[in-house]
Order: sequence, then structure tokens, then C-alpha cells
Amino acid sequence: MDYAELGWQEAIILGCARQEGILEAVAYEGRLADEVAGQLELSPRAVYALLSALAELGVLAEDGNQFRLLEDHRGPLLDPSHPDYAGGFVVHRFGLIRKWGRMPEILKTGSPVEDATARGPEDTKTFIYSMRQRAKPGARAVATLLLSRLPKNAHILDVGGGPGTYAEAFVEGEARVTVFDLPEVVELMKERLVAAGISAIGGDFNEELPKGPFDAAYLGSVSHIYGPEQNLALIKRVADSLVPGGLIAIRDFVRGLSKEAALFAVNMLVNTESGNTYSKEEYREWLNTAGFEGVEVLPIPGRDTHLVLAQRPI
Repeated sequence: MDYAELGWQEAIILGCARQEGILEAVAYEGRLADEVAGQLELSPRAVYALLSALAELGVLAEDGNQFRLLEDHRGPLLDPSHPDYAGGFVVHRFGLIRKWGRMPEILKTGSPVEDATARGPEDTKTFIYSMRQRAKPGARAVATLLLSRLPKNAHILDVGGGPGTYAEAFVEGEARVTVFDLPEVVELMKERLVAAGISAIGGDFNEELPKGPFDAAYLGSVSHIYGPEQNLALIKRVADSLVPGGLIAIRDFVRGLSKEAALFAVNMLVNTESGNTYSKEEYREWLNTAGFEGVEVLPIPGRDTHLVLAQRPI
């Protein structure tokens, strides 16, 4: 089952069941809805409705009014070490649907109803594992595009790369990688990153970056979180961390080129104070102002996002 392709009703049911512990309650043995409701202090009627719908969806088995999570879904939905783990993604998508439903309030203020940056430990885990899963389809294509422009064994700074998906793809291509992300994200993912041969440093890239110098800096899904001033400031910091001739690589939706750039900008309206999606002209202006040259915008095979490349002068 491709959890990303579920309709909004199914996404809400599955995401809520994962978030509220219902899937864990029926993970290994058949249980009655009343038993699950009693354990979790929920409404028996509501729990039965969700369990029945999940059985109809093919996520649970139903036998004599007892429900059990099917083995094919147990790893992907409950085990973060599973190669196809999507538990974080289904909860994250459920949260997005809930936030989008508050659009009338957002239209009045121009700001998110909930502060997406003020995440607790569990919310951080959910978000990071969701980003890890969503990045998998395009990671190797991005690595191929970037590594073809770099020397062998190049050292790449992955800015905001805590989920590790792109860093792992760069390492597979024989690059050395340092991930720089918030300390709580590095702590969450450090064991996985170290096992893949990736260095990890905690910090806030809106304040500073590791000095390097690095052969390239990769910024994946970073620019859309911020407004123009913050993006320009970050690009200037990146320039200072690169060797002469080093590359900056920005992966994001690009207005005028990506089919869903404007729609994704609404997602940033819902979730951030100043985020947006930007045109190639805006990226070129920021990069040139920061001293970069040779700006290119490349399509990523099979993805709607693009790779914006530029070089620090030699």
C-alpha cells in the first residue's frame, strides 16, 4: 500500500489511529474494540468505527469482532528501523490535513494557527521520519546530478539534512558528508547517520554554519521555510563555508517550472511565518548578491522539484 496516495478520509483515519496508539494496541493479537477503547480511554463507538474502516481499507484483519494489525503493515507503520517505515509520514499528513482545515482563520491573519517550529520531542520524531520517507524517491537522482559536478571524495555540507536520506545517497556516491541540523534532530538521528559513515553537527543554520571549507553545500527543502531576507543571509553563510570554486545546490519547488510550486506555497502559509516558493529569477538574485556565479536550474528526473546550482568564484 502506498500510504501517500490515500484519500483524505483514509489518511485521517490511519494517521489518527497511529497517533493515538490504536495501531499499537492491535499490533500483535486480535482485540475487541471495547478492550482497545478501555485501554486508551477512548469512546468504544468511535474506536469500533475506526477499526472497522481500517479493516475495510486492508490495514487490519477482522475476525469475530476482533481486530489485528496485518503483518505487512506492522513494520512500515510501527517500526522506525524498517526500511519502508512510514509511521511518521501518516501522522504528519494527518496533521497537515487538520491544519489546512483552519484556512479561514489563516486568511484573516496571514500566519499559521499553530507554530510548526515549536515541536515537542514526539512531534520532531514524527516530522523527521516523515521527511526521511518522502525524500527517498528522488535522493539518488539528486546525488547523481550533484556528484557529477564535484571531484571524487568531495566533502559535502548537508544543511538541514538531519533525516539523512540525501546524505546517505551522497555517501553511496563516494562523497564525504557532514550533516548540520538542530541539536535535537542530530541527537534523534545520530546513530543512524554514524552507521552510514556520516558526520553530524548540531546547531542553527540561521545563526552559523561549520567553517569547512566544503566542496559543496546542499540545501534540500530549506528555502521554502523562510522569507527572502533569511534565504539571502543563509546563502551568504554558505558562501563563506565553501572552498573557492565550491558549489551550492538548492533543491526546492521553483515557481514557473514546478507544477505544484504555488500549491506548496499554500502549505508554507499554513505552517510557517514567512515561507514561500520562489522563481529562478529570485534564486539568481540571491545567489549573485552572495557572490555566486554560473547559476543553473536543473530538473530532477521524476520529481516536481528542481536543483538550483551556482559556483563560488575561484
